[in-house]
Amino acid sequence: MSSSRLAKSVAIIFIIGVISRILGFFREMVLAAVFGASPVTDAYTITLSIPFVVFAAFGSAITTVVLPLLAHYRARGQMADLERVAWTLFHALLLLLVVFLALLMAGVDVVLRVFAPGFTGETFLLARELALILLPGILFMGINGWLQAVHNSARSFTAPAAVGIPLNFIMMAGTYFFGSWYGIEAVAWASLVAMASQVLVLWPGLKRLGLTYRPVLDWRHPDLRLVLKRTGPVLLGTGAVQLSQIVDKALASGLPAGSAAALTFAQRLQGLPLGLITFPIIQVVYPELATRIARGERQGFGSALNRGLRVLIFVLAPVSAGLILLRIEVTRLVFERGAFDFHDTQLTAFALLFYMLGLAGYAWRELLSRAMYSMGDTWTPASTAAVAMGLNIALNLVLVRFLAQGGIALAASVAMWWGALVLMVRIRRRMGQISYRAVGKGALQALAATAVMALAVELARRLIFGDLARAALAGEPVGFVPLALEVLALTALGGVVYAAVLRAMGVEEWQLVQDLAGRAASQAGRILAPLWPRRRRAAVEARERVGEAERGASRGRLPQPAPQEPAGHSGAATGQGAAAGADEAAGPQVHLRPGPP
Repeated sequence: MSSSRLAKSVAIIFIIGVISRILGFFREMVLAAVFGASPVTDAYTITLSIPFVVFAAFGSAITTVVLPLLAHYRARGQMADLERVAWTLFHALLLLLVVFLALLMAGVDVVLRVFAPGFTGETFLLARELALILLPGILFMGINGWLQAVHNSARSFTAPAAVGIPLNFIMMAGTYFFGSWYGIEAVAWASLVAMASQVLVLWPGLKRLGLTYRPVLDWRHPDLRLVLKRTGPVLLGTGAVQLSQIVDKALASGLPAGSAAALTFAQRLQGLPLGLITFPIIQVVYPELATRIARGERQGFGSALNRGLRVLIFVLAPVSAGLILLRIEVTRLVFERGAFDFHDTQLTAFALLFYMLGLAGYAWRELLSRAMYSMGDTWTPASTAAVAMGLNIALNLVLVRFLAQGGIALAASVAMWWGALVLMVRIRRRMGQISYRAVGKGALQALAATAVMALAVELARRLIFGDLARAALAGEPVGFVPLALEVLALTALGGVVYAAVLRAMGVEEWQLVQDLAGRAASQAGRILAPLWPRRRRAAVEARERVGEAERGASRGRLPQPAPQEPAGHSGAATGQGAAAGADEAAGPQVHLRPGPP
């Protein structure tokens, strides 16, 4: 996949991710406005977490294991075999999910004791009623995992990324319109419908991907046994990560009051760059790696992996430094209101400092794990995750004594980097395609540019925002708007300086960074275009065509004509060829036919 196509795909996923997260925030606001912080809300949020926790393990394993298998058939043009394998896996998964759901519903009391041991009396009875409503959501979320794998194996990214938008809209509408009239039970039913909407969004796109429904269930198919064999190690690796988080929370609970909550808030801030930057990039690169392996293109695999590692470090290094420098301001801006005071800000910002040290390591580990999965090796990432878990726990026990919640965050960061470097060495030994020189040079260039950026941001904070910055760092009262303007201005300055340094250094990824910014702005403009007057829309479209021409000229080729938006499409799942559906409506087509990109 070319840098241009990578930029297009990541920009689309990024914009959709921003929209989805904003809607998720409003969804929580609506729930709080209707029900407040009450036992009813506790019962709903705990029971809603059950299918999501199950999906985090099983759904992730399904997507991770099935994707390279389907990409193998698609890359070789074996569509008949692809259909048979895909539908065999679908029916086997559906059967297993039904059995698992029956067991959970039969033992719902035990499940609730595990997830909510403190619930008693009426709260427990309400939680039991809500759980019986919400548990069938496991079926929809499991099928969604299969659909995600099918779409991504065909390099269809827009529809899978967009499933969170209808989910949030339905949950908001159910809470606002039905929750106040019919109680929290109506919200639970709306949540179940929202989970089903994810399947409804992705299912129509299967035909466009060349996958028509077939009632096939071949229990003897070797690929079915292969998937079952590979799923176990993935679940083991996911379980190791979950166990590490449980140990983190247990140790934090023994620290001074507010430390455990501060750790959670810092993780939420860490999740912003992970969700909006890291995972969109990995989601685009992973199918490319699987396709290269399927075609036997070892050099192409290495090139894609090296580029992915370099892109991640070039994007995440300035983000990490920015959040470290502005950790107090960002924490105050996001959380400090109501009962959350400056002392809580300090606790959260201290943990955030150490989490940011491992941000790029986390991203590298995720990409390298998927590189292993694309090679058919699920045991190496699982064993590495298990050893990293042991290292994390050991470091926790030592560092927590000196750095409190910061020690827990630092232990996690060190374990992430250790896991990433171990996987890098193992892939290098097995495939010989990771270029230490290229990746190391990219890391040094990113660190150098980041250092210049950090110096510029710190000088601007002291010289331009002197009094405001000192008041913010000292915990004195500052208005939301002035603080937001300071953070936005310093972020913009840092971005400009970082980009300028990359360009001056002649970094290869500079063109990609430029494309990412341009594509993101273009996609945001297209999404907001219906809200603008006709003349404004025409002007924006003209600027987009000029920008596309300039980017095409800088790459030494003519730009492709802008895709026409097909009538009647407003977010349907996407496919290949001319019928690109929502991808064409959302922006440039990013799904490729099998064959060299």
